[in-house]
Order: sequence, then structure tokens, then C-alpha cells
Amino acid sequence: MSVMWRPKGIGRVCSGGRHVITTPRLLLRSLTMADIPLTEALGSDPEAQRWLGWAPEDIMPEDERDHLLAAPVGAGRSRFGLPSRRVELGMLAIDPEYGLPAGAFFLTPESEARCELGGYLAPRYRGRGLGAELFAAGLALAQQHLHFTEVRAGVEPENVACARSLWRAGLDPADGPETHVLQDGRVIPSAWYSDVTPNPVWCPSGW
Repeated sequence: MSVMWRPKGIGRVCSGGRHVITTPRLLLRSLTMADIPLTEALGSDPEAQRWLGWAPEDIMPEDERDHLLAAPVGAGRSRFGLPSRRVELGMLAIDPEYGLPAGAFFLTPESEARCELGGYLAPRYRGRGLGAELFAAGLALAQQHLHFTEVRAGVEPENVACARSLWRAGLDPADGPETHVLQDGRVIPSAWYSDVTPNPVWCPSGW
């Protein structure tokens, strides 16, 4: 029998500029500086790097990432117990049953009205349909909390799982650049997805 993880210090509503979003199987909260190693661990494995293409110095060694991904996460606090400065426009996805880090997404502003969405899941959480929930949370943060009208996302056409997740999250095929240069120097073909809402809103919590 499993024991439900109780996220100490994580409110179920946004406050103080920190945002919380829940999906059927994920709890997402604003990223903090203390979470940066976790975001590196989530995407440093070879399967993820096939698509992400980070610079070599940003890829975490296997033993270190395995250690981080096997431990329940906190509520965005530093090692001294004080609140850690948040990372603007990013959220950490947490498995609400076990408290394990499940994924992360980031929004990159392109203008006051438009942003680009990108994200990834931890190895053990792939293949479960959670990508759609992760990207749906990204849409929610952008359009229902931060007043962005349009959310765009690019994906390599061969990454069928990611493209399907974007579509299931509510983004439709859109025009965009045909290629993209990854941090490791690879030039890849790109397909684009977009969602536009006529009525974006600000979260009462603020930015």
C-alpha cells in the first residue's frame, strides 16, 4: 500500500508571486533557484538529450542525476530552510503520490503578448501521457496567470511523442522557422504549434 506524499509548505493556491497548478496526475509549483540542479537532472539522460541538445557542460553525470531524481522534493526552500528565490516563468512538476520530481517547463517571452513553451519529463514519467498535462499546465500559467495571449512551441518532427503531447494539451500546428540550432550546435528541422486566447488574465498573486 502506498502512502500519499504530503507536500509541506506547498499551498494549493498562488501567493506572493509564486504559482501553483494542478493537473489530474501532477502538482506544479514555481521553480526556485534551489531547483536548478533538479531541472538539469530531469533532462540530462541520453534519451532526453537526443531532442534537447544541451551544451556538454550543462549535462549532469548519471550517478548525480539518479540520486536527485530518487528523492522527494521540498517546497522550494534552500538547504538552510529559507525560501529560495524563484525562477521567473518556470514550474517544477511533482508526482503528488510520492513527491518525486516528474518534469519541468519554461516559458520564454518573445513579446508582451507571446511566449515560447518548452519542457521535459523525468525518465520514469515518460510514456504515460503526462507530457500533455505538463504542456497544458504551461498554457495555463501563460494564459491564465501571466496574461500571455499566444503560446508557441517548437519540436523536431521525429519527436512524435512530444508533438502529440503538444496537440493534446491544446496547441495546434502553426507556421514557424523550418530549422533550429540547439546548444550543442546541431541544426534540426522544426515543426511549430501555437495556441491563442482572446482573453488572457493575470493571476491575483502577481508576477
